[in-house]
Amino acid sequence: MLATLLDAQRGEPVPFPASLTARYGGPLAFEREGRPRVIANFVSTIDGVTSFAIPGKADAGRVSAGLPADRFVLGLLRAVADAVVVGAGTLREEGRHVWTPAHVFPDAAADFDAVRRGRRPAPTVFVTASGDIDLTAPVFVSGDEVLILTTDAGAQRLARVPRHVRVISAGPSRLVASDIVRVVHDETGAELILTEGGPTLLGEFVRARALDELFLTIAPQLAGRSERERRLALVEGAAFAPEEAPWWRLLSVKKADEYLFLRFAYARTR
Repeated sequence: MLATLLDAQRGEPVPFPASLTARYGGPLAFEREGRPRVIANFVSTIDGVTSFAIPGKADAGRVSAGLPADRFVLGLLRAVADAVVVGAGTLREEGRHVWTPAHVFPDAAADFDAVRRGRRPAPTVFVTASGDIDLTAPVFVSGDEVLILTTDAGAQRLARVPRHVRVISAGPSRLVASDIVRVVHDETGAELILTEGGPTLLGEFVRARALDELFLTIAPQLAGRSERERRLALVEGAAFAPEEAPWWRLLSVKKADEYLFLRFAYARTR
């Protein structure tokens, strides 16, 4: 499904069924550093737009056009992750979604199950400062483990939740990336944490230098922006001066149809 154009990844390959290795165009490896690692998966247009920000048309699928290879990579990363972290804004835009591997790519459900055999299902962790969460969304009634990470005020707002949903307060102030990683690791034991969105949450991780890797699908379209059409970029809520902007190391380049699949690692020194 994916053709590998460049592979400079390091680390130990994840044990995969041969069919997953063939679909991905080779192995998938991660470095282990004795600490939780955070990876992100996003899709953007050529000009860096991650959402058209139009009511009813703001989901990431409008950017990827539902490309099977993009859905497969997303499912694969969910299958290898120990927890999936999602911002409240993404939940509002994609309220019918369920953050499991098979939900986005059911054709490989059996292979995804094989990857996770012997491991607990990866919980979905929603991050919200306000606690403004629609508890009737399918993800909260599926019976799968869900955590809501919030502030003291948000926890008060979420005093009554379904039995399988846990609300965890990180304190009275704004949630920061270090709190998110610490709490997710402490509460779930997660060593590989996947964040899927949105751009504001990603901005928190980038600002804190807490994002280790970025998987980025480039869709072959231009969305554009204007004063009236404000569209989200990959990183929102964080801006850097040239001398402070983080640099990244290219780990792999893959291709499917006219889409590029890029993988970067944060270059802590350059």
